[in-house]
Amino acid sequence: MKSKRPLVISIGVFDGVHRGHQVLIHETVGLAKRLKAIPSSVTFQDHPMHVLKGTIRIPFLLPRVETFRLLKERGIRKVVALRFTKSFSQKSPEQFIDWLRTLGPIKGIVVGMKFRFGKGAKGDVGLLRILGKKFGFQVIAVKPVLLRGAVVSSSRIRGLLMNGKMETARELLGRPYAIEGNVVHGKHVGHKIGFPTANLKHIEQFLPKDGVYACAVKIGKKYYRAGMNLGKRPTFKDDDHHRAAEAHILKYFGKLYGKRMKIFLLKYLRPEKKFSSSTALVRQIGKDLNAVRKTPLAGLKRA
Repeated sequence: MKSKRPLVISIGVFDGVHRGHQVLIHETVGLAKRLKAIPSSVTFQDHPMHVLKGTIRIPFLLPRVETFRLLKERGIRKVVALRFTKSFSQKSPEQFIDWLRTLGPIKGIVVGMKFRFGKGAKGDVGLLRILGKKFGFQVIAVKPVLLRGAVVSSSRIRGLLMNGKMETARELLGRPYAIEGNVVHGKHVGHKIGFPTANLKHIEQFLPKDGVYACAVKIGKKYYRAGMNLGKRPTFKDDDHHRAAEAHILKYFGKLYGKRMKIFLLKYLRPEKKFSSSTALVRQIGKDLNAVRKTPLAGLKRA
């Protein structure tokens, strides 16, 4: 629906809503306040690279619904999730701006300095400024955010997660990396060896390196420490060995089946390993949970 009130629009994939994106959002909200406009974001239902290059589908760092929630939590009041198609990709830069103007009167556009738009990525910030003068909107181009000597980006965060660098990924995101899924019944192997687990299914986002993690789970208003195994459970011969996330929650005894659960991955403890017996596995789980108990839960309230 076309807005009658003026808009200030940030444009991007916002994969992960990391610290770089947060600066973009902050600038958008600030400009909208100065111009008495609605702070808005135009993003995508799917990653444009999948459409443009036909690349293997790489899951987002967050489910799209969580991305939209974080954008709104930081002050964006209107989120437009574009269903990007081959046909849409053929729009010229000028036609893309014409499409944006169908959303409502635009007073400002906020993008990254390397922003490209239109067919063949022919449009850049310079052209956007020219079109801004023509149609009466301001343009803010945000510089890349640097952390530890490199640009904060979604691809860099993926690399950190694939290497178990959870603490550095947390710095780039501004919060711990978390995965969400529905708690389902598993084969109850964990219960049989004394460590019942919540098994997650329907995880619609990027999964990090297989292994054992120190985590936290929020249930109600309280955070509980948890140990999570992500992988194929190689120790048990009768398992189907599909990739799964299983969390053992410390000091929690309620039922979680059928509920949606969010697991914050705080620290990578060790790779997944095949043990010679269930006794050896139980011994190692005990060591893992001791490490989980020592992992601080500070800084989770805003996650």
